[in-house]
Amino acid sequence: MSTLTYITQAEIKNAAKELDGKVLTRPALLVTDGLAMLYAVDVDIGQINPLKNVPIARANRNLLYAEVGAAVRLRRSESGRYEVVGFSQEQPGSFFRIPVTFPSFTFGNAGIITGINPASTPSVFQSGGIVIGTPIDNSLVGRPLTYEEFSQLGIYGLTPYGATGIFKGGVLQEIYS
Repeated sequence: MSTLTYITQAEIKNAAKELDGKVLTRPALLVTDGLAMLYAVDVDIGQINPLKNVPIARANRNLLYAEVGAAVRLRRSESGRYEVVGFSQEQPGSFFRIPVTFPSFTFGNAGIITGINPASTPSVFQSGGIVIGTPIDNSLVGRPLTYEEFSQLGIYGLTPYGATGIFKGGVLQEIYS
């Protein structure tokens, strides 16, 4: 096997066994063989992208009633996939990114020893010039769309009532009906 395969397997083995998450979509039927049904949801775990089609554990029928925004507990199986195993007391919070720009560092002349006088030693960092940008909201929120959003998007009459929208930083990303 290649080195990349070994690294990938090590990452999977070292990954967290249990996580807290937030449900972004309603449970939808993923697979059925006529006897058993497997439902799945999309889950926000506090990363940039959510986990898609995370299966709900078969033994817990209460999770079929998990509404959008419910805090859930995820457990990693032996195959490396996560599954929703129950409700949780915690859920991931907001995800903001704040860009910060530092000025270029000046080290002075490193080849000359200037002596012990602190006034003559070169400066490692120039104060000032730090630029703090506007915070960028990357939080994921799943919620039902409103009548106003239906009319603004031009989907009134085309999308059923109760459709769920996935918003990233307040901007609509996906619609699930």
